[in-house]
Amino acid sequence: MSAPQVMVSLLLAAAGPAVENRDLEAALQSLSEADFEAALAHIEAGLRQTRDEAQTAQLRLVQGEVYAALRQYAQMETAFARALEANPDARLDPQRVQPTVVALFESLRGRLQGTLAIEVDPAGAEVRLDGRLLGQAPWKGPVPIGTHTLEVGPTLTPLQVKVHTDQTEQVRVVLPAAPATQPAFFSSLAFSAQLRAAFGLSPSSGAGLEAGARLSGTYVFGELNATAGSRFGAALRLGTQAPRLLGPVTLSLSLDGYAVGGPALFGGGLSAGASLPLSTKFDVFAELSGRWIPSSTDYQGTHLLGVTGLRFTPGGQAGR
Repeated sequence: MSAPQVMVSLLLAAAGPAVENRDLEAALQSLSEADFEAALAHIEAGLRQTRDEAQTAQLRLVQGEVYAALRQYAQMETAFARALEANPDARLDPQRVQPTVVALFESLRGRLQGTLAIEVDPAGAEVRLDGRLLGQAPWKGPVPIGTHTLEVGPTLTPLQVKVHTDQTEQVRVVLPAAPATQPAFFSSLAFSAQLRAAFGLSPSSGAGLEAGARLSGTYVFGELNATAGSRFGAALRLGTQAPRLLGPVTLSLSLDGYAVGGPALFGGGLSAGASLPLSTKFDVFAELSGRWIPSSTDYQGTHLLGVTGLRFTPGGQAGR
């Protein structure tokens, strides 16, 4: 076998998937027989008949290999460039084509670029190409030809984009609208019923019982309690509670309004407390309240009040 025939045997192209193109098959056959003139003629005939980009790319690859066998490297590079214009993902088979020719082909691929223009609605999302951060959308710039993986935002499914030589690939991505969220202190409202034992309710009795209801969110709560001691009364409270900072313990602080009967007296106060869950539905709590109510013959104007009790939340504790 002559030296040209040995070289041609190393330059056979990877035609990829089988295609119904007689000129391509004839060109490959002529190339294997070192009939370069016939191979080029079949390629030109095939290029005139096809409009399919994949077949065009395959014909141009074989054309480049013929020129490589003829050592006409300028024509080889032109043919390979046109193959990549038709199909940026076109490749030679390194198992069938001489390594130096494959290296020249891949070097050419690395030099060819196109432009990628990315628009995102709403703007500002991060964009990554093949895992590399490009910046924030909108973004436009040169990128290597071929198929790339585009990622927009933190959770969007990756997109495949194909960039052609000296062309601009426009990509527009519409991100899903973020779900509307409520302020944290209005989330997970829960109704609770509570029994409370109060100590120091008044100078004459020294103790009393309270029962009431509580509506609690994540960081705020409201309560309405009825008081039975030396006098009947009511307490209305609006407070705030902290997240669990000390293990399961929740701290709270409230502004209080009071009404005491016989004769009617109205006042206010401040309470601080802590609660400890016993289960998903029960917790025990303790509070210290400072109250101010106008003085009467049997009721002091200001005093401290200690309260402890049990709270029941039917649906389980919320906002903890």
